Amino acid sequence: MVVEDIERSAARYREILGLDVPDSFQVRQPYSHTRTTYLGQPSDARAKMTSFRMGGVSFELIQPLDDSNIWMDFLKQHGEGIHHVALKVPRTAAATAAFADQGYEVTQQGLFAGRRGMFTYLDTEKDLGLAFELLEFYDGEPQLQAAPFPADKGIGTDLVCQVGMVVEDIEGTAARYREVLDLPEPRWVETPGYEITETTFNGEPSEATAKLAFFDFGQAQLELIQPDQIPSVWRNYLNEKGDSAHHIAFQVKDSQRAVEHFAEHGIKVVQQGLYGDRSGMYTYMDSEKDLGIIIELLESFDKPR
Repeated sequence: MVVEDIERSAARYREILGLDVPDSFQVRQPYSHTRTTYLGQPSDARAKMTSFRMGGVSFELIQPLDDSNIWMDFLKQHGEGIHHVALKVPRTAAATAAFADQGYEVTQQGLFAGRRGMFTYLDTEKDLGLAFELLEFYDGEPQLQAAPFPADKGIGTDLVCQVGMVVEDIEGTAARYREVLDLPEPRWVETPGYEITETTFNGEPSEATAKLAFFDFGQAQLELIQPDQIPSVWRNYLNEKGDSAHHIAFQVKDSQRAVEHFAEHGIKVVQQGLYGDRSGMYTYMDSEKDLGIIIELLESFDKPR
């Protein structure tokens, strides 16, 4: 995530979600240390950064300090939000060549602190809806699995299980993801109306529906969402920001407990409904102002309701 004020954002993630976010921040060194290039030119590309674990996923906050970098470009264009998804690769050169064959260029590239590896950003946002980052580690892979999360802390979990994106053309976008990343066919869902899902938007019954496609990546799933034209948490976001990352989702055991916890911090439910087979429920929180991103809660029931 790109943020305007990393101290504030980190404090809110600690306070609201109960996550073990560091209270000290790495400041990326200038070009002489990182050999960073931006659009093919040397760049200091300084930023304050920190990362923390959500289960087996690393979550990164980035506050850009200079103008000439992709993080500041994103912040100026979109404001705070999910900037990229990172993929670990064994060899950067081979991976960038594969993306180049699909028409994607390197936008920013450089070395990690201590030169322990290399990061590479690609201009995939133009038709995949978000930037992809390639990470190559020279001295072994990082261990990402966090310790078990206390059930009475924060919303009761640190298990982020999904990144959701809103798109205007789900068939076209899904086909492009399959082509670029060599993925299998996603799981497809079309959500039914209020009679089955009992969807509410801003506290009122809603007939809003959406087409969904799910790609699985281990712990984290990528969800593509094409909403209908009825106002909803999906359609309003898509109208405002275009194809883009929309939310991160946590798997919870008790949605009501998590909702009550958010309410203690002044964060309300914006949309809620049952799955199409009524085997579980989803809840979107109006958390963008506080956390820079919409949070979704996913609860599976013991049996359909």
